[in-house]
Amino acid sequence: MKVDRQEQEEARRDRIARAAFELFARSGLDAISAQDIARAAYVSRTNLYRYYPSKVHMLLAHFEKAVQASRDDALERLRAGANPQQVWDKVTARMADLGVRYRHLVGAVGQAVLGASPLPAERAAPARTEARLDLPGDGMRTALTLAALVEPVLLAMQSQGRLRPEANVNMLSVLLVDAFILALLHGGHRDQRDVLRDWQDRFSLLMHGALAPDSAAHHDLKS
Repeated sequence: MKVDRQEQEEARRDRIARAAFELFARSGLDAISAQDIARAAYVSRTNLYRYYPSKVHMLLAHFEKAVQASRDDALERLRAGANPQQVWDKVTARMADLGVRYRHLVGAVGQAVLGASPLPAERAAPARTEARLDLPGDGMRTALTLAALVEPVLLAMQSQGRLRPEANVNMLSVLLVDAFILALLHGGHRDQRDVLRDWQDRFSLLMHGALAPDSAAHHDLKS
């Protein structure tokens, strides 16, 4: 009985986040009211705030689901022996497409994540990091979800000798996430290709010192 109730609660949370995102995607964050979301999700306004304290929290919840799905796909491909570079290309292409398609929502997500992105040493001290957040917990969780999407690909590259063994993959993951979000926020991209080109430049800059000198990836970045 308790499990059923928990499942119902989780299903209601997902329904609210999905309904909110569909409305935000069409009309933007500011144009949608709490009442609009409650009506679309078939819940009362009181219940709405019981699950999410703000519209941005709803947006982050849906965004995390999309990122987690991409991470699951990346892990499955890596376990099957896929080339890490090909997995990386697929991940970045999907995220770039989402960034262009929903560019009117990037600002809200980006500000929450950039305000929450922890340095690796800070991850063990949530009281210190969460004090910096406008969205305690939620912004931090989204930042960590994004870093967790990048990290397995970098670890696979490191295990193949394409990254220096001493390279801090955890730190690189956080830096890449921040750099890519800043690109979306300030890049003025026209399409997915513009985003990917900008991301490749930032990737090359951040990864240059981490790549193993004789790796194929190192030569790819120099060419």
